Amino acid sequence: MTNQDLLAIADEFETPVYVYDAEKIKFQYNRLRNAFSKIEDLQINYAVKALSNLSVLKFINSLGAGLDTVSIQE
Repeated sequence: MTNQDLLAIADEFETPVYVYDAEKIKFQYNRLRNAFSKIEDLQINYAVKALSNLSVLKFINSLGAGLDTVSIQE
């Protein structure tokens, strides 16, 4: 995502606005998986407490990550 893209989003939706880059999330997830590729049956779990945006959580889950929760609300 370029600065131009972000400025266009800010113009359209005004600020503050949260923008999540699915390609960057996927890249970082794969980078983490690759770093631990020698571990059999590796399971990466994302801490929902860090970010509870349902669309982002569904995307992370679709990549293969589990979700780590500590309460009913999560």
